[in-house]
Amino acid sequence: MRIEKALAVPTWGGYFNDDLEAIRDGARTDGFLYADPPRAPGFTAIRQPSEAASIILLLDNGLSVSGDALSVSYAAAGGRHGLFSFQRQKPYLEQVCAFLEGRSIEDFGQMCTDLEGQEFSPGLHRPAVFYGASQALLQAVALLHKTSCAEVLSSHFGLKNPDRRIPIGIQCGAERYNGVDKAILKRADALPHGLINDIKKTVGVEGELLHAYVSWIAARIRKYGAEDYTPAIHLDLYGTLGQVFGNDPGRIAAYLSELHLCAAPFQLHIETPVLMDSRQAQMDLFGQLRQALAKLGTPVRLIADEWANNLEDIRAFIQAGVTDMIQVKTPDMGALTHIGQAVLECRAGGVGPILGGSCVDTDQAARIMAHLALATRPDWILARPGMGIDEGLQIVHNEMVRTLALIQPSG
Repeated sequence: MRIEKALAVPTWGGYFNDDLEAIRDGARTDGFLYADPPRAPGFTAIRQPSEAASIILLLDNGLSVSGDALSVSYAAAGGRHGLFSFQRQKPYLEQVCAFLEGRSIEDFGQMCTDLEGQEFSPGLHRPAVFYGASQALLQAVALLHKTSCAEVLSSHFGLKNPDRRIPIGIQCGAERYNGVDKAILKRADALPHGLINDIKKTVGVEGELLHAYVSWIAARIRKYGAEDYTPAIHLDLYGTLGQVFGNDPGRIAAYLSELHLCAAPFQLHIETPVLMDSRQAQMDLFGQLRQALAKLGTPVRLIADEWANNLEDIRAFIQAGVTDMIQVKTPDMGALTHIGQAVLECRAGGVGPILGGSCVDTDQAARIMAHLALATRPDWILARPGMGIDEGLQIVHNEMVRTLALIQPSG
């Protein structure tokens, strides 16, 4: 099987790209939009529609496959690559398409290695484009072998074929209350993410708003959840506790101990309680906070996201032993081979892997990530695209259960 033609077309991402720095610093809202100018490079507004590029491969058997290139919602924040723009990337995408045309569909890992080893112009948004291109290549290999993408990935990583659905975590966006109710009704495994990125609106100057919110979530689960429903309570704080408590690990740990009691009897997972200006500073403060929590005997699980962007970063966090879990942010990682490797190295290093991603992931990317989750078995996978819960949850869940129905167990 050979690639006869490759092309890239402009498509929409699943949500919006937001300027995190401006929002954390209190940017004024105007309805769904923001009234202040952006600060992050490449942004024309604090909130703007997310762009993607569908990389389509036309194969010599008459079939086609595609994958979507995009950047995460908070592009350029926390050491991440910048915003993906189709028009700015168009000439570089053409180079990638030219490289792919005429190539034979062979070993998946080798094709990803060949793509990443090719010399492209420096302006190429490598994580986004390799993310999308590897999705398409994976599907082509699956077609070649008349198997599922999950089985191709299992073979690549030397793992047994998938045999179970992976838990799913949702993100509710600004619908922090209705979103929780939706997630409970649909038995999401981790909820609600919460988008806790604004001190005045979501945390409180002394943490009082977040305190009340966590208490409400736990009460809501107890009231409307079945007896056997024990989801993880997961909140992404985007460094706001560091802002409230002056990045003092002792004060933050004491507050999280209170929050843990509010969440009882459900396990509390806190993502990015602090956000520093470098990877080393982030790891140092995470380590101090984890030690402070251990001294208090508080079983809150810390999740690293910002500054754990690529495989090198993730390895550094694992080696430092400063976090309980890592959100493997898929569009930041580039090719699927790196994403899966990160999940496996987290597990081997005693760190819980979350197959994260972004609300701006597309429907196509979401389905491929469902296959990657089945193969690599993270603690949970993020529902995507969008912030609506229903759409992302059903896309990821349904793709997993359909695939499992067709896979023959191995080993």
